[in-house]
Amino acid sequence: MQNKNDVSWNAMITGYSQHGCGSEAIELFEEMRHLGVKPNHVTYLGVLSACSHVGLVDKGLCYFNSMSKDYGLMPKLEHYASVVDILGRAGHLQRAMKFVVTMPIEPDAMVWRTLLSACIVHKNIEIGEETGHRLLELEPQDSATYVLLSNLYAVLGRWGSRNQTRLLMKDRGVKKEPGRSWIEVKNTIHAFFVGIDSIH
Repeated sequence: MQNKNDVSWNAMITGYSQHGCGSEAIELFEEMRHLGVKPNHVTYLGVLSACSHVGLVDKGLCYFNSMSKDYGLMPKLEHYASVVDILGRAGHLQRAMKFVVTMPIEPDAMVWRTLLSACIVHKNIEIGEETGHRLLELEPQDSATYVLLSNLYAVLGRWGSRNQTRLLMKDRGVKKEPGRSWIEVKNTIHAFFVGIDSIH
């Protein structure tokens, strides 16, 4: 490509990052900076995601800090969520929780949900429950929180707590959006739906 600009760099970095080529995304990011092309918010989302998938915690945190320090870019909620993902995937749940509660902007549901998802993977009930309760206060009508909290209890074998969460969801009138899937057979589209009774 003869005329590289930030759009083409971002497309390549994000593309590599989203398709399991985190190391290549990071190499491109370093090359971009070396050539004097200024990264923007989109660039940083791509490279932070790459760090998360490759497990480069310290490098990811350095990149996050360089946004404002080196380029005057104020991180947005998506960047904070990316850092939580970096820490959470690596199992640093205490650090992730501390990061969230000390954010200079109010964490949104995406940030908390990222932390809760990491708690499910690492089976951390203490931080997971606190995160789930904060999410329920923030968005009491969002079914995703109830489902994630139910999943946390399920992976820990706490079936009573799982059932209580599902009952709370029902009592509050919260409905889970059914899962959908489509297939095409002989030029006809067929849709399949999965209801609330199959939460897992």
